[in-house]
Amino acid sequence: MASHQQSHDRTRYVRDRQWLEYAVHELPAGVLWGVDGATPEQCAEMLDGLDEFAGVCDRLGLAGHAEFIDGCRWHFDHYPHFLGRRRHFVDYVTYIRDRRGPVRVPPPPRPDWLGRR
Repeated sequence: MASHQQSHDRTRYVRDRQWLEYAVHELPAGVLWGVDGATPEQCAEMLDGLDEFAGVCDRLGLAGHAEFIDGCRWHFDHYPHFLGRRRHFVDYVTYIRDRRGPVRVPPPPRPDWLGRR
């Protein structure tokens, strides 16, 4: 039986995983905030949320999330730079490739307790 903290962390994990996957699902077109492209300020908020997600993953003992977290972090760090200097770049995919970033961010493995799709 899951403890109250573990139950809370699982709920946070599901919620945060959903918005993180959504934020990067249109790559390499850009990072999303809702239905619109993210602003630099929103990217900073997403970095904070990503740190919280990483902590939840650690508390839950989830392996295999590092690539997803690192990929999200790369885009949340770099997308504001791209936005501020967009006129200097052909498009975001070129920006990503020039900086050897991940063009796509694959979702992390699903925990057993989350069930299968």
